[in-house]
Amino acid sequence: MNSPRRLVLPQATPPAARHADRVRGFLLHTWRGRILLAAVAVFALDQAGVRLPELLPLCAVVVLVLFGLVGLARLARWAVRRLMWRIRTKMLVSYLFIAVVPLVLLTGFFLLAGFLGLSLVASYMVSSQVERSAQDLRTLARATLAGLHPEDPRLSQALADRLSPARSLHPSLEWALVRDGRPLVTQGAAPKTLPGWLPGPGFAGVVEDEQREVLRGLWAQGGSFLVLDVPLDDAFFSRLEASTGIAVIASGKDFRKRRGADRNVEVSPEAERAIEARLGRSGGVPNVSAVERTRWDTGQKDFMGLFIRYQPAELLRRLSPGSLDMGDVFVKAMAIVGGAFLVVYGGALLVGVLLARSITRSVHALSVGTDRLRQGDFTASIPIRTRDQLGELAESFNMMARGMEDLLREQAEKQRLEEELRIARQIQMSLLPQEAVSHPGLRIAALCLPATEVGGDYYDLLPLSESRLAVIVADVSGKGTSAALYMAELKGLALSLSRIHESPARLLIEANRILAANMDPRSFVTMTYAIVDTAERTMRYARAGHNPILHLEAATGRTRVLAPAGLGLGMDAGGRFEEILEEAVVPLCSGDVFLFFTDGLTEAMNEESELFGESRLREILERGAAGDGAPVAELKDRILSEIRGFVGDVAPQDDLTLVILKVV
Repeated sequence: MNSPRRLVLPQATPPAARHADRVRGFLLHTWRGRILLAAVAVFALDQAGVRLPELLPLCAVVVLVLFGLVGLARLARWAVRRLMWRIRTKMLVSYLFIAVVPLVLLTGFFLLAGFLGLSLVASYMVSSQVERSAQDLRTLARATLAGLHPEDPRLSQALADRLSPARSLHPSLEWALVRDGRPLVTQGAAPKTLPGWLPGPGFAGVVEDEQREVLRGLWAQGGSFLVLDVPLDDAFFSRLEASTGIAVIASGKDFRKRRGADRNVEVSPEAERAIEARLGRSGGVPNVSAVERTRWDTGQKDFMGLFIRYQPAELLRRLSPGSLDMGDVFVKAMAIVGGAFLVVYGGALLVGVLLARSITRSVHALSVGTDRLRQGDFTASIPIRTRDQLGELAESFNMMARGMEDLLREQAEKQRLEEELRIARQIQMSLLPQEAVSHPGLRIAALCLPATEVGGDYYDLLPLSESRLAVIVADVSGKGTSAALYMAELKGLALSLSRIHESPARLLIEANRILAANMDPRSFVTMTYAIVDTAERTMRYARAGHNPILHLEAATGRTRVLAPAGLGLGMDAGGRFEEILEEAVVPLCSGDVFLFFTDGLTEAMNEESELFGESRLREILERGAAGDGAPVAELKDRILSEIRGFVGDVAPQDDLTLVILKVV
C-alpha cells in the first residue's frame, strides 16, 4: 500500500539574493541599465583624464543626474513602504491625519478668525476715531464762526479764546478766518481760499494739502469761513493711542512709499522701544487701517493707510461694557474650555492608542503565525487575548493550523487517487480500438469521450472475416470506476462470444446470462451488436435496450430509425430477455450511412436544461452525409462541433460515444 505523500512548501529566496538578482538583471538585460553602465564608464574615464569628445561627458553627467533623481524618488517610496509596513504605524499615522491634523487646522482657523475679527475692530476704531475728530473740528468751526463779529477790534483774541479748549486738546491746531476773500486771522498753514468743488457750507475729514496730511474741519457762513487744521503728526497719533489703546506706526505718503518698496514698514529702534513700552514686549499685533482722504486742490478722494499695532487683551478690555473686563473673562473662559478639551482629548488619545495596540498586537501575532505556517511549522498557535472579532480570527487560525496536517494528507491522498484514475483512464482507453479500423466496402469513423476520468461507454469494431465486421456500442449505467470495470468485463465477453455466435441475438442472450449472474442488481448495460457483411450487402443487428441506430438512405436522403425490441443486459436473468429480444436485417446500398451512438449525444444539455435531442442529430446527418464523396471523419467532427456549440460552457453530464459506417 502506498504511503501518503507530504506536500513540501517551497522555501523563500533570501531577500538579499533576490535584490542582487534584480540589480544584475536590470544592469545587464535592460536598455536603461546598459545606458547607466555606459554613463558611469564615460564619467569614470573623464575623471581619470582620458580625452573624450566634448559633449560625451556632459551627456554622461545628465544621464547620471536623471538616474539619481529617479533613484531618490524610488528610494523615498521604498522608505515610506518600509516605514509603513507595520499596521501600528499605519494606524498611528491615520490617527494623526484624522484627529490631530484637523484639530490643528481648526485651532488655526479659529485663531485666524479671531485675529481677523479683532483686526477689523481695531481698524474700525482707528478710522472712526479719526473721522470723529474731523467731525468735532467742523462742529467747533461752525460754533466759533457763529459767535464772532468781524468788526470786533479784538477779533484775534476772541478767536483764540474760543479755540483755547481745542488748543489744549490739539496743541498744533492751525486756523484761518476769511471774510469776503480777505484773511482776517490766520495761524499756521491753514488755507485762505476755498476750492470750487466743495458741495456745501461745511467739510470734515483728512485732506492732502501742500504735500502734507491734516485733519480739517471747515464751516462757511455768509461771506465768511473758518478753517481748522490738525496735522497728522506723532502728537495726534499719541492722543489717538491714548483714547483707543492702538498705536499708529506710520501713515500717509511715508507708509505708501515704504510699502511699495518692500511691502514692509521700517520702524526706528527708538520708535520700536516706545511701542514695546506702551504695548508690551511683543509690540502688539500688526494691522492696517484705511481712512478716506481728499485732495484739497482737486477734490479727488482716495484712502490713506495707517499701519497700526494693538494688544488683543487691551482691545477686549476697552470694548467691555462699564467696569467689566471682557479680556480677563475671555481668557479665563478659554482656559477652562481649553483645559476640559485637553482632558477629553487626552483620554480619547489614550483610548485610541490602547485600541491600536490591541489591534496591531493581534495582527502581528497573526503575521508571525502565518510565517511559521509558510515555513512548514504546523504547531503554530496564536494566544487569544480578547473575545472580539480579532479573537475569533485568532481562534480560527489556530483551528486552521491544527487541521493543516490533515488537509495535506487529504491532498496527498487526492493526488494519489487522481494518479490512479489517470492510469485507469489510460487502461480503459487502451481497451478501445487504438487505430483507425478499415474494412473493404466501408468508411468508418468512431469517437469515445468519457465525462469523467473513466466512463462506462464502450465501442468496438471486430473483423470476423474478410467481408464480415462486428460493430459493438454499449453503455454501462452510471459513471466512474464501477462503470469502467463493467465495461472491461463486457470487452472480454464480446471478444470471446463474437468468435462463437454468428447471430447477434444469440450473442446478446449469452452475454445477458453471464452478466445477470454476477452484476450488481442496481446496474445494467445497454448494447447494440451488428454484423456487417459487405459480400452479401446486409447488416444483421440486435439491440439490448440501447439507443436506436440512425440509417441515412442514400436513395432518399432521409434518415430512419432502426430500433428492434430488446431489454438491457443484466436486468433479467430468466427467459423474458430472450422473449423480448428481436434480431433484424437491413440491406446495404452504396452511400448509406449508419450512426451508432450512446445517450450522451441526444441527452447533451445546455444552460437552459434543453436536450440536444435525436431530431437535431438526424438533421445533421441529412445535411452533411449526402453524396458518395462526403467523408465520415468530417461528419463526425461536425456532429461533435454542433453538440459543443449547443452545450456551451455546461460541463458534460454523460459519456459521449459514436460510430459512423458509410457504405461505399
